Amino acid sequence: MEHMSQRLSRFTLVLGALAAILLAGCADSATPSPPATGSAAGTGTSEAAPSTPTRGTPSVTPSSTPATATGTPPPADLRAQRLRIPALGIDAPVQASTIIPDTSTPRPGCPAPPPGQTTLTVPDQGVATPGEPIEGFENKTWIFGHSRWLGQPGVLFGLPNLNIGDEVFVDGLDRRTSTEVTRRRFVVGGLYLTDIDSGGKLVGGETPFETAGTPSVILQTSVREDGPGPWILNQQQVLAKSRNLVEGDLNDPCKYLLLFVFARAS
Repeated sequence: MEHMSQRLSRFTLVLGALAAILLAGCADSATPSPPATGSAAGTGTSEAAPSTPTRGTPSVTPSSTPATATGTPPPADLRAQRLRIPALGIDAPVQASTIIPDTSTPRPGCPAPPPGQTTLTVPDQGVATPGEPIEGFENKTWIFGHSRWLGQPGVLFGLPNLNIGDEVFVDGLDRRTSTEVTRRRFVVGGLYLTDIDSGGKLVGGETPFETAGTPSVILQTSVREDGPGPWILNQQQVLAKSRNLVEGDLNDPCKYLLLFVFARAS
């Protein structure tokens, strides 16, 4: 239990910094245009886009593949390289995110995270996944990106349009063997509205629809701008289609609101 508590705490810290980075470019006053379809925004070249300047202070702990009992295959560890979501017209390269010092400052009146932490880079355009394995993410492929950047919708702007049963396909490399994986199929099982604390518990635990040991994909993007400003994503749609895991007031300006989509391998 102590190890699990420490791991969830680390996820919470990771999400705190990552949320700050995801939201850093969202405050442009321009109204976002509808998300592009087909091989839309963030697709085309696999060359890494510039990363958002870091703000925040949490930590990410890379790890090697965990030891398993003799004769038991190790957990799947897919490093995503391409994301396809037919229902949203998404076909986008997945960039490698790197671990960097987190130098963010909290909003006035909001609690500061612990000092000396690290976080993950987020590209200004497109989506990313941790370049190194992270302890506790065995069997989970984590893909994240801006919902909006400087007034323009990002690749994941349309996540609230997903429905249970929609397909997600991922190309990538098996971290253990470097074997190429093509069009690995996942099926959407749940949409979740969270803040930092509940998001840490969500990605660090087992969601209700998951089967133990079944690989899954976690898609993450930001929902509301920093502070009391308007939501980036459609508020009514998000509340209607996702399970609200946020404890307390959704209008609390100290809460970063995030949307997660979990899809299970099928």
